[in-house]
Amino acid sequence: MRTMIPKRRVFAMAVPRTLEELNQHPVFSYFLWLCEIPHATFKEKALSNAIYTWAKRHEKWMSWQDTHHNLYIRKPATPGYEAKPALLFQAHLDMVCVATPGVIHNFDKDPLTLALEGDRLTTGGRTTLGADDGIGVALAMALLDDETQAHPEIEVLFTTAEEEDFSGAAAADIDWFHAHQLINIDNARENHATTGSAGGYGIHYERPVIPEKPGKNLTYFKIGVGGMMGGHSGEDIHRGRGSAIRLLSRMLFAARRAIPIQLAGLTGGVFRLAIAREASAVIGVPAHVTDGFLVLMETMEKALTAEYKGANPRLFFTKTPVAADEIEAVLSVKETKALIQFLILMPQGVMEMNGEVPGVVQTSINTGKADLDLKKGLFTTESEVRSSFDSQRDVVKYRFDTLIELLGGKLAVYAVYPGWPNHPDSKIKDLVTKTYAEVFHRELAATPVHVGLECGFFLQKRPDLDCISIGPDAGNLHSPEEWLSIPSTMRMFEFIKEIVRKVIE
Repeated sequence: MRTMIPKRRVFAMAVPRTLEELNQHPVFSYFLWLCEIPHATFKEKALSNAIYTWAKRHEKWMSWQDTHHNLYIRKPATPGYEAKPALLFQAHLDMVCVATPGVIHNFDKDPLTLALEGDRLTTGGRTTLGADDGIGVALAMALLDDETQAHPEIEVLFTTAEEEDFSGAAAADIDWFHAHQLINIDNARENHATTGSAGGYGIHYERPVIPEKPGKNLTYFKIGVGGMMGGHSGEDIHRGRGSAIRLLSRMLFAARRAIPIQLAGLTGGVFRLAIAREASAVIGVPAHVTDGFLVLMETMEKALTAEYKGANPRLFFTKTPVAADEIEAVLSVKETKALIQFLILMPQGVMEMNGEVPGVVQTSINTGKADLDLKKGLFTTESEVRSSFDSQRDVVKYRFDTLIELLGGKLAVYAVYPGWPNHPDSKIKDLVTKTYAEVFHRELAATPVHVGLECGFFLQKRPDLDCISIGPDAGNLHSPEEWLSIPSTMRMFEFIKEIVRKVIE
């Protein structure tokens, strides 16, 4: 692992064609560097320490690190511009860690493997890239390091645990900063600025199960769903990609209606904030109806393929025989029925669309992980609820409560985060959109979005803050197909520098 802090590079507008060329750009030199330092959620200490060491080398800057490993950096204004309003830039240090099945990658130790695919930076489909929000960190570091133009006081906040429970943002001492205008760099669309975001929370559901010894007349199959696009549970929830857990639940429900099946295992997804890309279940089928079961599964596969193939071109299904001597326990027919009923009734996807802003989701839920562990005697799911309104978030929880009343189990709400209300009269919005129009000669859309951003926490503590979120084009966040546009990132850096310049005019 490289430990040297990269030096500032000479900016070139030509799109780099190799990683070596990419490393010459002031933003990407930092991004490639931080990709070498593991920074999973709750394990950001090493990266936080490395950036803190870098910041402390600049004698004129003020910097400190809190107990959550949040970082606070202040760069004084260029002499003569001390009276100009300060600007605060913010990004989060942690990343979602997802690997493609079969790829061996230790997110606690291994640097990310990077690849160039045209004008995009990826991992070659191996793992998540961490552009969410490593590129925001890199942009802020490059801005701090830039000495090519005069500037007001520039402040930077790097937070931790954004992808899990927002505990970094919740603990951040926002009163330390002088700025009244905050630019969050955690957006994934260059031509769209975010002016508000949803609030939400996680739901942990668990149901104790009582396994029994397998019967003698059962034939076992492992059925699986794979190759789905997945994506971000907020950013991509409306794109019609579907959830592997949902598809599997439909296959199980169809089987259960026709045949007295018994579950011997189930797993799906990896993280509540990522739409599930894979799911599988081990099923015990009465031997005399095996042929009928296989025909039924083929029928379901054809139906689901027709529904979802357009959004999931690599969608596939598997049916693998499992030897009976490998099965130590199963659920009873009755218990299997109850569990499948829960899965099919469990809310998933878009609940409501925003009636004021076309195309924006208002309320959704994503169950990103499900697991049946017969050794522990426990069935669990992890879900993320998002909404612009607390009242609609409550409705989703009421649906879970009703399922529990009917089918048993219990749930716990965690990682609650506030929404960020949209303010049409925002001054930072006016500054950013006008600057964008001047630089790129086209309009910058500016609307609220259906994702959780940290601005809501900062506004709870500092209602006077005026916030906006921007960032370069990126896609398939929270999945191994994550990509980052190189030219968009280069443009975003120049755009941010122009915003800074506008403040001192």
